[in-house]
Amino acid sequence: MDVAQSFAATFVDELAVQGVEYACVSPGSRSAPIAMALQRHPKTNVFVQIDERSGSFFGVGLAKATGKPVVLLSTSGTAAAEFHAAVVEAFHSRAPLIVLTADRPPELRDVGANQAIDQQRLFGTAVRWFFDPGPPFEAPNAARLWRRLAARAYAEAQNGPVHLNLPFREPLVPPPGQVPAPIGESPQSMTAGRLVPTGDQVASVASALRNAKRPLVVAGEMRDGARLAAGLSRLGVPLLAEPSSQLRRHESGTAIESYEALLRAGWSLQHGPDLVIRLGGTPTSKVMNAWLAAAAAPTFLIDPDRMWRDEDQVASNVLVCDPQPLIESLPAAAVGAWRDEWVSAGKKATAAIAATLVSTPMHEGHIVRALAARVPDTAQVFVGSSMPIRAADSFWPYARGGQTFYGNRGASGIDGLVSTGLGIAAARSSNQTVLLLGDLSVYHDMNGLWSLRRHGIKATIVGCDNNGGGVFNFLPQAQHTDVFEEIFATPLGLDFAQVARLYGLVYSPVTDRSGLEPAITDALSAQTSTMVVVRYKREDSVNGHRVCWEAAASALRA
Repeated sequence: MDVAQSFAATFVDELAVQGVEYACVSPGSRSAPIAMALQRHPKTNVFVQIDERSGSFFGVGLAKATGKPVVLLSTSGTAAAEFHAAVVEAFHSRAPLIVLTADRPPELRDVGANQAIDQQRLFGTAVRWFFDPGPPFEAPNAARLWRRLAARAYAEAQNGPVHLNLPFREPLVPPPGQVPAPIGESPQSMTAGRLVPTGDQVASVASALRNAKRPLVVAGEMRDGARLAAGLSRLGVPLLAEPSSQLRRHESGTAIESYEALLRAGWSLQHGPDLVIRLGGTPTSKVMNAWLAAAAAPTFLIDPDRMWRDEDQVASNVLVCDPQPLIESLPAAAVGAWRDEWVSAGKKATAAIAATLVSTPMHEGHIVRALAARVPDTAQVFVGSSMPIRAADSFWPYARGGQTFYGNRGASGIDGLVSTGLGIAAARSSNQTVLLLGDLSVYHDMNGLWSLRRHGIKATIVGCDNNGGGVFNFLPQAQHTDVFEEIFATPLGLDFAQVARLYGLVYSPVTDRSGLEPAITDALSAQTSTMVVVRYKREDSVNGHRVCWEAAASALRA
């Protein structure tokens, strides 16, 4: 058997032994040995993706949903470069990926050979580990070397993407009828645990809490944030939790509703914290970040991943440890009156916003509320970047149970959002999956829709169609009216009915508030994937948000 085929079969078998369940493969010639081994392995589920960029983001979705390393495979040349954006997102969101790029052997590099580019450290600092083992060669301990390479790749990928560049010499496929078999035994097991907080770390936070009269907990994106819920509820500190923290729950008793409205109102000026405990990613809300920076309160940043998520550099203490045992070791805070003020204010703001939404022109707030009212408790919701994630933060009410929220907040791009959401749907096919995306995001990754029929995925896509980049209407750029539409708003003018038809989705257009919830209800109950496209004006979005904030501020003054 050719050494390349033996390497591929053995390497893939060890990946499966370590725990790899999913692989996203984009067709190519140079990658044939690995592609065939992945497709033939009984424990590996292969998703073929023609577009490498869409396929790589699909892999990011699989990795985020499962928490386990997912293989990406491309052939050589520009195909490998197409992975870069997804690798960047995976690095910043710590999504576990094993990126395999097939390559020409050394003798075909830098000599003008077809489809040969420099693939050494192709993704720069956006990977946790890079290695190029060179073309496979025969050796007495070859099986052990190949299996150790796969085992290390799996272990390194637990904390983010790794990149293996794999050169192959021809022939790239065995003779017909020959199926390579793996050789050797798995050489080692690699496991990782969570870093338990030290006694000094617990004591420092506990001391700060005892001395604080106005503490707050701020929770950003966390895939496993729900495990902190019981400890935070017992702690009794007001909790400002965005949906992607998995902590926006009714039963917590401390989570504050509509905190974005509170922070925009004068109410927040008299309710600044004297202690902040930050969990998870950087808050999505710019208003939140600015308010926390202005408060300049002592801040404990719980940073188990060493990501230094402190863009305003206000953290006075950075604790590298697992947040769950830390929170559960803290004494309950004696701040009942302070907590009740926040809870009461949040409820007032929520009621005022709900009353306002009845009469304002349609905007993202209506879409989020309608979606929240209809998605099942066990649904998974993938929220796109730009306006959708901000709208969810501002308007998604507190969840009734186990809804799980995802987003690409590592690098916060709008590329690959369709594919990431569908990757999540593929990993959790037993749950309802909803993608809440802007029109530009759907356009940017239309190729990703191909996965729906190809892989039999069921998902509901809710598109916020304001004919352009609506977030820019909220920014200072909107004041430059002579250039705004052309270089910032970039109206698409697309007929999404044709997009849905091309990819075999049911198309459900919505143009008024009364049609929102029925359209979402029908889409969720349908047997096939549906694209609900909600049309509204960008100026209505700006005005609608303003009226909501004004109504909340007025209610708080009453």
